[in-house]
Amino acid sequence: MPGTSSGADTKAEDDLMANKDNCGGSWARKAGAIAVIVGAVAATSFAVVGGDQGQRDRGSAQSQQEYTIENFLTRDLTYAATPNEANDKRWERIQSQIGKRAPEFRVGEWKSGDEDLKGGSIESMRGEIVVINFWGTWCPPCRAAMPRNTEIARKYVSKKVRFVGVCNTRGSETMVETAERHGGLFATAADIDDATRTAYGVQWWPYYIIVDREGIVRAAGLRPNMLEEAIDRILAIQPYVPEDETTAVGAASSR
Repeated sequence: MPGTSSGADTKAEDDLMANKDNCGGSWARKAGAIAVIVGAVAATSFAVVGGDQGQRDRGSAQSQQEYTIENFLTRDLTYAATPNEANDKRWERIQSQIGKRAPEFRVGEWKSGDEDLKGGSIESMRGEIVVINFWGTWCPPCRAAMPRNTEIARKYVSKKVRFVGVCNTRGSETMVETAERHGGLFATAADIDDATRTAYGVQWWPYYIIVDREGIVRAAGLRPNMLEEAIDRILAIQPYVPEDETTAVGAASSR
């Protein structure tokens, strides 16, 4: 239970060219040969460019294939794990969220009990994997999950995984006090008029969503005990490569 995606024509032309002894015939032969060479070069160039593009397209297609429901967000990771009429509807809603660009947050000021764990806009966090925890101050399972969520936030921050909380509008006036009392030191902000909750299609509390490094929603409705499994799966597809390593690889390839 919850907390609360032909040969004959060619020969005839050759015979005709062979019978011409004037300068025009010689020029025509040369022109024909040049045309053949230019055509071959153009075709080769097109094939090379097309091949590079094809490799990029295949790579993108492979990445998308890895993100399929069967390969990435398997149903067992979510609160809709057990097939029944209610969970089937929940699972359909979860699948409808996957593969879409993550909506921007509409929240108040970010608060954090750990200076290394910060919030921000979805756009400002592009290049990071973002785990969003929708929670409420009035929600016992949300409060109970806070210490573990702080551990997860700290564990993955070095891999450019950002963990943020969006507190339900109702009861958000005690957000900071509640988070501190229950060990929620990750960055959290109060939803404004439930706008963020509505944009992300939150179905229960707590509700977890993962956004990839390109700003695309890849997981939703996750069970708290499956968060690390989902994070590890997305890191396998989008690993973090430190900037100094990226620079070194780029320099080596340009030599």
